[in-house]
Amino acid sequence: MQTKSNVIFGHGSNVGRVRDHNEDYHRVKNFFAGRNPISFFSVADGMGGAAAGERASKTAIEVVSKAVTDYVEFIAAGNQAIPLDKALERALIAANRKINRDALDNPELSGMGTTITACIALDRKLIFGHVGDSRAYLIRQGEINQITRDHSWVGFQVEHGILTAEEAENHPNRNQLMRALGTRAEVLVDIGTIETKIGDVFLLSSDGLHGFVDDHEFLAELKRPGLNLQTAVEYFIGMANSRGGLDNITCVIAQVTA
Repeated sequence: MQTKSNVIFGHGSNVGRVRDHNEDYHRVKNFFAGRNPISFFSVADGMGGAAAGERASKTAIEVVSKAVTDYVEFIAAGNQAIPLDKALERALIAANRKINRDALDNPELSGMGTTITACIALDRKLIFGHVGDSRAYLIRQGEINQITRDHSWVGFQVEHGILTAEEAENHPNRNQLMRALGTRAEVLVDIGTIETKIGDVFLLSSDGLHGFVDDHEFLAELKRPGLNLQTAVEYFIGMANSRGGLDNITCVIAQVTA
């Protein structure tokens, strides 16, 4: 049986220099379905104040992570299952319902919600599910591309040509979300699939990182010869903190190695 993963990670989270607690949550995991290595990595950015945001982001990733683990165990036992992209979509919808129900049952948690970007790498494919304005980027052959779209007010304006990307960067409504997990009983989830290549690098970030470090700075560091993923994570977090650290900062970097 194969015992080596096809994906390696660097990851970290920091409270920043202004907030007194961290509402971000993230997870990375490598495991196997029979001989097939599977990698799971995700970032969530909670909201709602006090313990609510922390609870929302942690709940989201724990629900999705358990669903992925159960799925892997199910197919490893030789069972036929629904396609993985559908399973991921269902997991995110289940997380939405759990957070929304918890908020309805506990008045002190009213209004809590979270963004989430979750990725699964399997069989030369990366499947991602996304809600909110956390981001996933693909760095390939010296180029960087954002593979998720921001479910924010300014993201909508940019997508429809009403604002330029430059105008959106400092717009007073740039943090206003149009879609999040848990804030409503139902949610629309973005699901996508990418054919992966050896050497591909995926970067996941909360807005406390990509709000202060731009795409060109990500690319400059991630295309360096001898890239060390953990060092890059720590470098990016340090950059965000040096520019004010106004929000919680979370970064996950995954590289396809085989």
